[in-house]
Amino acid sequence: MMQKYLNPKKNLTLCLVMFKYFSLILLLISVFIFSCKKDGDDISPSISISSPFNNQQLNGFDTLIVRGTITDNKNIKYVSVVLRNQNNINVLPTVSFEPNSPSFNLNTAYFFNDIHMPSGEYHFKISASDGENITNKFITIYYGEVAKERTGVFFYDNNGSSTSIYSLTGTNATLFKTLSGDFIGGAANSFNQQLLSVGSLSGNLTAVDVTFGDVLWEINNSTSSTPFFMHRFFNSKEIYVSLRNGEIRAYDGNGNPKFLALAFPNFYGEEGLIHTNLFFSEQKAIGNNDRRLVLYWTASGALVQQISLFEDVLGLYSLNTNKIVLLANDNSTGNAKIQIYDIQANAKSTPFSLAASPIDDVEEISSRVYLIAQNGNLVLVNANSFSTLPYLTGVNATKIKYDVFANELYVIDGNTITVYDFSSKTIKGTYSHTSNVLDLVFLFNK
Repeated sequence: MMQKYLNPKKNLTLCLVMFKYFSLILLLISVFIFSCKKDGDDISPSISISSPFNNQQLNGFDTLIVRGTITDNKNIKYVSVVLRNQNNINVLPTVSFEPNSPSFNLNTAYFFNDIHMPSGEYHFKISASDGENITNKFITIYYGEVAKERTGVFFYDNNGSSTSIYSLTGTNATLFKTLSGDFIGGAANSFNQQLLSVGSLSGNLTAVDVTFGDVLWEINNSTSSTPFFMHRFFNSKEIYVSLRNGEIRAYDGNGNPKFLALAFPNFYGEEGLIHTNLFFSEQKAIGNNDRRLVLYWTASGALVQQISLFEDVLGLYSLNTNKIVLLANDNSTGNAKIQIYDIQANAKSTPFSLAASPIDDVEEISSRVYLIAQNGNLVLVNANSFSTLPYLTGVNATKIKYDVFANELYVIDGNTITVYDFSSKTIKGTYSHTSNVLDLVFLFNK
């Protein structure tokens, strides 16, 4: 068999032909790309803003006129204006336009109408696009939030079959809403502008719109021979209720479930506190006076730890990151006690003694300072200095409520509400109702 060999001259000729062929293709591609680039648009829109100016101060409910001129060598397809926080998150609605012209005079009102928007540094992002190129302009502003102020005082009574909510203005009360069923406590959700009422044997958990008095949502009471709801407390935007079956639930301003934890078997929740990322629950046994302080993760409702209590807690308050304050009545003696609970050590201590009589109610006045109603007197308890100080003597109180913004103290004694200027202790007004006042809440603008 003869072996064939390729001709080197033919190989060289073939390579030269292929090289010329590929060179021609590359040349044509380069011409095409260059031509396309030459026909494209590499000029971005120009943005000039006269309002707002950089570092301008704006305040709640201001209306800002955003003014400026946007130009381009081609038609401007899209313009947008939005306010963003320091995390580059939009905080107010985007205003957008489609000019479809080479020049656009921006002149639009921008409303600072979010009453919950906090003070701080923000920036406007103004964007313009011609369909191929985008220009962004950023302008820093400083915003002062809407001041928090009280917009209403409401109180509750009950005749056994229905709960009535009244609006109190000065020394006059006006019926606001009547709901079916009994009553264990109320709350005001200022963020969502709602009044809340919680029953026990027959009353529902009901949210009422403060503007029109409409029932916005309800969690129905499972009517039986035993109470359904056992206790309630309000935190920021959510109402927490404990059920006799051991569930502790929280609902947001739309009635959506936000939290679920389970008490120890045959226990139910009473007082509660949200502290850092923990939910503290005082729990009482059904049928006896055993009590526990139980901690859960707020994110999951999972149990963290627990400790036995020998007191009936009337108030739980944050002291510092690792400690909380318990104001309570001793199970054995009925006398008032203040205790400090150490989260890390899971242990309680008694830093000082209170007068030997029960606490009827308690309110936090300032950081680590509490006002207690005790034996016909009002007493200041100071956890900073480990001391007590008489505030008012000879003042009976079934409930006390303090409004830090108006610096007013509301003292409820049966059917009578007395309002004091807290600093001077002078009486600002007294209202006598037709029946016992069971609870009182303050509504704020936000």
